[in-house]
Amino acid sequence: MIGDSLEVGSAPYLRQALPDVQLDIDAEQDRPSSQGVRVLADPLGPDHGTIVFPLGTNDTTADSLAASLAAVQQLAGGRCVVVATITRPSLGGSSAAALNQVVEQFAAQTGAQVADWRSAALSIPGVLGRDRVHPTGPGAALRGSLLAEAVQGCLLGGDLGGIPAPRDPNARPPRRRRERPAQRAAPPARPGRLAPPAVLTALATGLGRAVSLVSAAASDARTVARGDEPEPVLGAP
Repeated sequence: MIGDSLEVGSAPYLRQALPDVQLDIDAEQDRPSSQGVRVLADPLGPDHGTIVFPLGTNDTTADSLAASLAAVQQLAGGRCVVVATITRPSLGGSSAAALNQVVEQFAAQTGAQVADWRSAALSIPGVLGRDRVHPTGPGAALRGSLLAEAVQGCLLGGDLGGIPAPRDPNARPPRRRRERPAQRAAPPARPGRLAPPAVLTALATGLGRAVSLVSAAASDARTVARGDEPEPVLGAP
């Protein structure tokens, strides 16, 4: 994961949510996406199966974020990519809406997993700090949970960057089956007789765990919003 000051705060919660996943995290405040691409290119190796690139908050233009995400897709080489939506005031004439449009288009074109930070931050009280950019403590926990859910989407079979698997040129076409006379339909199976496939069970278990993490973080955010606990502003000058 390559992040900015938002990941300085959310990274511990991401590790907590994914205890069985080896995570290499590089987070630094004030990091724009273009710098993140340069950082990503250096340590990226064959053991890295998923790329988490939730940058863009510090970008001054939507074009710069679009160029960075295109570079990430090239570096990904078929790996699953996780991005995040953005919430912040306008910066350098570029609004959060323009940046989020870039994120959404990238996900639609490549199949990247999206952690919808914007929707969560704007709908749950107490998630954002006074600057309306950096998360509070519970907000960092929520962001970490959202990123963990997106990573689990990759691990449980998310679209690998929208790149189809290579086709074997030596593979033979499947034989055409001979049509058989129609048979009477079998009686319907009794309820409860058919167990779901193991892969679907794993998917339900994994995503259920992620949803519970998000719910717990959201509950913490609401609790803090009602209290007087001081809110840390991460990465602020």
